Amino acid sequence: MSHERNGGRGRILVVDDEELNRILLSAMLQEFDYAAETAEDGEQALRMLRARPFDAVLLDLVMPRMDGYQALAEMKRDADLRRIPVMVISSMHDMDSIVRCIEMGATDYLTKPFDPALLHARIRGSLASLQEERMALLQEQFAQVTAAQEEERQRIARELHDGLVPVLASLSIRLHTLGKRLENEEHPLAGEIKELAEQAQASSRDIRRLVHDLRPVALDELGLVPALREHLAHCEREHGLAFELAADVPERLPASVETTLFRIVQEAVNNVLQHAQAQHVRVTLLRGDDHVRLEIADDGRGFEAQLPRSGRHLGLWSMRERVEHLGGEFEVRSTPGQGTRVMAVVPL
Repeated sequence: MSHERNGGRGRILVVDDEELNRILLSAMLQEFDYAAETAEDGEQALRMLRARPFDAVLLDLVMPRMDGYQALAEMKRDADLRRIPVMVISSMHDMDSIVRCIEMGATDYLTKPFDPALLHARIRGSLASLQEERMALLQEQFAQVTAAQEEERQRIARELHDGLVPVLASLSIRLHTLGKRLENEEHPLAGEIKELAEQAQASSRDIRRLVHDLRPVALDELGLVPALREHLAHCEREHGLAFELAADVPERLPASVETTLFRIVQEAVNNVLQHAQAQHVRVTLLRGDDHVRLEIADDGRGFEAQLPRSGRHLGLWSMRERVEHLGGEFEVRSTPGQGTRVMAVVPL
């Protein structure tokens, strides 16, 4: 039998062979705003855990068919279940049972009868630890994906820069030369050759722009400041905004820091171009003794900085994750009608 009510704090599975215990525990959890479901033994609990997500399990030990020890062991063997916090709630007071459960991977052990406030505190602590673990795992996965993306961007950009770009440039020059010769001879194909030459030249420009967007060669060969200067000059030419760069970074920074800061500027400027309706953008980069500080400020229309992380604000979330992965701090200040400031401080 399952007693369930939607709860804002999390979904908890109560596993106990005594119906009265299941009812009392479920009511207690619901009073604390948890969603509670129940199982009569370990086998039913495992089926439910594999069918839908739970945030924690309250597990009795002495049950028919599959007892709490067996259920706990099965959970720890299952890669999809082993991270779920398991709190054992049992009438067994002996130290051997407590030690055995903890060694098997139980998060906590409460003996019956127990204080409801203590149960709530223990559950809250277990869920907080689980949330921290999940966030750490997500951050690590984000860092791995980001590193893989940068490596692939660099590889593709290098292949295009060293392969296709010079081939197109050479083709354009040869076609222009041939077109001039045919034009002097008043050859009927002169116009078509000239058009092909222009198409080759345009394709070469497009490929160069793609290489720049993927990963500017200047970032690897010259460093962050020259790459930023090149990127902002390109944006100014393409979009007509006034960009200003104030940089005091006398030497190269670690590669991971340079990549992170460049991507933040790239994403912030892209947001300005798409949404801000700004006229002027100032990028400031300063190096301290043990950190580097970046600020991108625009005079655009601004926005509500506390809006949910969705839509256009996914870019801000991505920037924050990049900075926090390096142990830094990230902040956005914006007010409607008063522009936006994106700030990052990264330790060295």
